[in-house]
Amino acid sequence: MAKNDAQGSTQRSAPGKPASSWRARLVRDLEGDVLEIGVGSGANLPYYARAGRLWAIEPYADSADKARRVAATLALPVTIDVAPAEKLPYPDNSFDCAVSSLVFCSVNSPQAALAELARVLRPGGTLHMVEHVRPANALLGALFQAVTPVWSRVAHNCHLDRTTVQTLRDAGWRVTVEDCRNVFVQLTAHPPAPVEPAPSSQR
Repeated sequence: MAKNDAQGSTQRSAPGKPASSWRARLVRDLEGDVLEIGVGSGANLPYYARAGRLWAIEPYADSADKARRVAATLALPVTIDVAPAEKLPYPDNSFDCAVSSLVFCSVNSPQAALAELARVLRPGGTLHMVEHVRPANALLGALFQAVTPVWSRVAHNCHLDRTTVQTLRDAGWRVTVEDCRNVFVQLTAHPPAPVEPAPSSQR
């Protein structure tokens, strides 16, 4: 994680448990209408314990089909759509929570995806994320940056050098880092307040 990704955050215990544990920790307490972006083959789906209903998007149709098969085994109502994170097929103010796990490393435009998430979250809504980010160590950071052009071509656009926490802050999100270990970070974020239109002048 880049140094400026951690500044000003609230950091708690570092994760170091099996994947099933961090997935459960990420989503098990989320309630109401939940959106997961980049659901993949549905690895997170069994861990939603309290959600009222779940929607999910996945850009790859074959992965979406796998996730639908997982969803069919659950009591939770799940709708899975094929769509990119940069163009969500939902109205404004649709969701109480959004989830992203190891997705922002590979979206084409993190800024556009964040703008879409801010649009579809209801007032008071939250984004819950696990992501890998650029290492804080300068030498490792330079190495990750050098490797990324080749790696991204063979790993579904995965970028090893993104400073995702800082990207969130630059877009106006309020970020709390919940857990951090090596290059992996778990966080909760609140979107920026919507900009009110300027009042029209009256003659």
